[in-house]
Amino acid sequence: MAVKKFHKNRFNSRKQKLPIKIILVREKKLIESHYEFLKCSIKQNKLVCIGKVKPTEYSKEYCIKLVYNGLVAPKVYVVEPEIEYHDDIHMFPKEKNLCLYHPETDDFHWNSRVNNVYDTIIPWTLEWFVYYELYLITGKWEHPFIPHRTNN
Repeated sequence: MAVKKFHKNRFNSRKQKLPIKIILVREKKLIESHYEFLKCSIKQNKLVCIGKVKPTEYSKEYCIKLVYNGLVAPKVYVVEPEIEYHDDIHMFPKEKNLCLYHPETDDFHWNSRVNNVYDTIIPWTLEWFVYYELYLITGKWEHPFIPHRTNN
């Protein structure tokens, strides 16, 4: 049992010490192998992925941009069509990037030492759009969330 724990901790510490360029290349490869709709490149030490998503056959098509520097949580932006900020829509007002996780919860928590973008941020982004479409219908954010008001 102690051996497994040792290997797990050794892996996590090795991942943390990898050069940023290697982290970004690895993330790019994982994303491109799992999501054909995203085209990724590494520019100025940032992974940038752009693609179009359509939550349902009846939905609009949304162009998204994901930006990740390998150090802090990735940010996802809606490039087109522009989504106007509102406190009830889970976006951050300053940059208008999507609110996809909360650091104080067990579910939907990002940790760059153990998470990969392809199996957390991207699925959370796709789910965000489903709830955004529901919001457009009901006027209420239907996904469980921790309230955060930014407008005073």
